[in-house]
Amino acid sequence: MADLLDKAILIGMGLERKAREVLDELEKSGKANKETSDEAGLPLKEKVENKVVDEGIKALKEFLSVVNSAKDKIEKEVASSTGKVFEKLNVATTEEVEVIKEMARIAREKADKLEKRVADLEARLEKNEFREGM
Repeated sequence: MADLLDKAILIGMGLERKAREVLDELEKSGKANKETSDEAGLPLKEKVENKVVDEGIKALKEFLSVVNSAKDKIEKEVASSTGKVFEKLNVATTEEVEVIKEMARIAREKADKLEKRVADLEARLEKNEFREGM
């Protein structure tokens, strides 16, 4: 299920990127046409083409906004669904893992201190046994 949602998000992102590329090309084309000629002196065919380009740009901008909102909605749904699945599976959160890491670090420090203390006590015991043996 998550794989399917990941693919849907990637497809949406790909569509968005492609639409942006087309939109940029159309805008460049429209700007170039406007810069090279005066709108009033254009033949009817070029006026219609410019109008079509402008309408295409508007349509693509609307399409991009729809794609972005759909992408945001899908991401929210995926986050919500995965959160529920992790909760059902009793998977630890990042904060819980950080607390456990800190607890492990403290336990490791205490164990190191205890090992050193035991080694010191054993050394002292050996000295006392050595003295008593003489």
